[in-house]
Amino acid sequence: MRKIYSTILLVGSLAIANAQVFNAGEFAAMSDVSNTGVAVGNVMNMYHVMWNEGDGLVTIGEISGGEQISGTTSISNDAKYISGTMINPESGKSEMSRYETSSRTWSYLGLLGEDTDGTSAWGMTSDESAVVGLGFISGWKAHAIKWTQATGLVDLGSTVPTASSRANAISADGSVVVGWQDDDYGDRFAVYWKNNVQNFIQKDNNSFTGEGQAVTPDGSTIVGNSEEEEGAFVWNVTDGYTSIKHPDPMYVGGASDVSDDGKTVIGYFRPWGAPATAGEGFIWTKETGTLNLNEYVASLGYDDLGITFALPLGISPDGKYIVGLGASDNSISGFVIKLPGNLATGVVQNKAKVAIYPNPVKNEVTIVNADKITNVEVYNVAGQRILSSKIVKNNQLNLSGLSKGTYLLKVENAGKTETIKFIKE
Repeated sequence: MRKIYSTILLVGSLAIANAQVFNAGEFAAMSDVSNTGVAVGNVMNMYHVMWNEGDGLVTIGEISGGEQISGTTSISNDAKYISGTMINPESGKSEMSRYETSSRTWSYLGLLGEDTDGTSAWGMTSDESAVVGLGFISGWKAHAIKWTQATGLVDLGSTVPTASSRANAISADGSVVVGWQDDDYGDRFAVYWKNNVQNFIQKDNNSFTGEGQAVTPDGSTIVGNSEEEEGAFVWNVTDGYTSIKHPDPMYVGGASDVSDDGKTVIGYFRPWGAPATAGEGFIWTKETGTLNLNEYVASLGYDDLGITFALPLGISPDGKYIVGLGASDNSISGFVIKLPGNLATGVVQNKAKVAIYPNPVKNEVTIVNADKITNVEVYNVAGQRILSSKIVKNNQLNLSGLSKGTYLLKVENAGKTETIKFIKE
């Protein structure tokens, strides 16, 4: 989700010394991480696990009866509570559950009816006060659900009576829930529930998109994947809908999570039809565009332990940790990346390589981290130079005359030449 993007940001040596990468264990799909660096996930969909630097990987729950874990394992900001799906020994069914780390006990949050097939947890508020997920109501039909201590289990319903819905994440105050809604034809659309009322996330042309995966604490920014465009998206109340695509149209992908400030998004790209670990992870900000996660880690100056960070799944609320599942030596391993700071705010500009934004480009592009530009050139993928200029006013370049496609921008800056790949929309 390799070596596609050459826009890499470097940070100061003090930050580099504090940054680290950890192998969380074979087959450990780490899905969330707290501000304190405690990561959670599951192994082979059979064990809930918790990881920290001191104790390594610890099993905190096992699914009994030969069944597999459904849903996503999540953790609160302070690492006091973990949400997940467990088998309730009383009902014998899968239930949305919460784990208290201090007492090491699971509590079971209920079913939508005694005769239903179970519930599963897919997200939790940062203060652990609410859990969201999916609850079966009959047969294969299921609804998005929300649990709080005060209300118990609440059915958020489905706007298509014969189809299912699911909740994947929830804002800090519990007022905004994000997820998906199916229709009668098997299509899936990203939605959010505002005060328990469902709304569809729409693109600029008023068409619908794929699935909402994560939301900021204030409910203003939602990230996910677009089935129609086969890429990731960021939606917020200020900028509307932003698509994040891979340069190769045969790649699919999605956004997995977003930092609490809404500025840093993580996700993945992989070739269409390929397994999850055959791709490449990315980090995206409005200022930098898309950065390949392995290239970004290399730019920090520390060892990636031979792991390809193929499937980033969670970022800590403060943006200082990224976790997920990666490919390593013909195997797959969980990973934890301890960053020197939030990507959107922690960059030391005078140490950074030249970058551009936006990327993809519609008309005009801005070149950042450039002290003295003496020449710029644009090449197509066949290696033909199609634009050259020695004058770049205000570090801005008009590319409106280019056709849609992938290009290379060569920038001569302070005696050095740097190359950046970009997409023209």
